[in-house]
Amino acid sequence: MQVPGKERTKLITFGISHFCEKARWALDWHSVPYTEVCWPPGVHLRLARKMGVPKSSVPILAVGDKFIQESSRIMDWAERSGTGVRHSLIAEGEPEEAEAIEKRLDSIAAIQTRRYLYGAILPKHHHLVKPALFMNTSTLHRLQGNLMWPVTRKRIMQIYDANATTVSDSRDTLEQELDWLDRRLAEGRQFLVGDRFSRVDLAAASILAPLARPPKLQQYSSMELPPEVLDIVGQWSKRPTIQWVNGLYTDYRPLYQ
Repeated sequence: MQVPGKERTKLITFGISHFCEKARWALDWHSVPYTEVCWPPGVHLRLARKMGVPKSSVPILAVGDKFIQESSRIMDWAERSGTGVRHSLIAEGEPEEAEAIEKRLDSIAAIQTRRYLYGAILPKHHHLVKPALFMNTSTLHRLQGNLMWPVTRKRIMQIYDANATTVSDSRDTLEQELDWLDRRLAEGRQFLVGDRFSRVDLAAASILAPLARPPKLQQYSSMELPPEVLDIVGQWSKRPTIQWVNGLYTDYRPLYQ
């Protein structure tokens, strides 16, 4: 399949989103040319309706007149359409195991990471996360997003059940998932499945990037965190899984287009 030019392929994202990073990394890995367009939360609802996509969630890949939503589907498309020289991201050997791990990462680690950070930051420290959420948005959209922010902030907390009560539960669940990943990596594995970097490793690294804060992702590495969150993230930084994530960003994350 021939990939349209960069001017006709757009990846629509939030400034910070581990699901958007999954899609972005897959496109970069497969050398798919694209332009990234960042929308502010809240404003994205109107923009998605105007675009005519079935859901308002990002990432959205616009390929000419075709729209692809959800990070996993965008990864599938990049795998089929990329023209780069890097290897396939399909895990070798045990595809069912790889699929199960990716689904677990998406349904547990991704959800709990978002809930933990939003629950710890949005109620009292939302000024810390707002610049990252609005990163690289247009002047007009940023103005609209700022006007909507008081309502948007509350709505985000409601949608993701992110509040002071759920922070502790999400942190405990993340501890359990990090324990599970630590054990898997302790088996002498360089990768979660097979003998080479695959989409399940990409998914794990993208999902845990808000906790690992790799230097390549300045929206995470430069974002100020409340002391209580910074303390937990600092403790987790010593874990094998978090160190592994940072290693993947160093060795396998292509630079942005």
